[in-house]
Amino acid sequence: MVDADAAHIAAVAALVVISFVAYVAGIVFRKWPDKVCRYAEQVDGLAAILPPETHLAMVRTCGFAFIVLSAAALLSATFLV
Repeated sequence: MVDADAAHIAAVAALVVISFVAYVAGIVFRKWPDKVCRYAEQVDGLAAILPPETHLAMVRTCGFAFIVLSAAALLSATFLV
């Protein structure tokens, strides 16, 4: 059986990793939204549905959401410690 302290440490470590990855993704989405849009046009079908300005605004908004998610994950990790 897993010790309760080990489970908390694993949960905190997972939240810290999630926070780091979300922060990096948010910075990339906010710093280079045009490059992210060009890459996403090849992968998803939203470029056919949305105008380019809307797609760019959506990428910027997702970047902001990733940064907020990063902060929320760190806040959750502090409650578990």
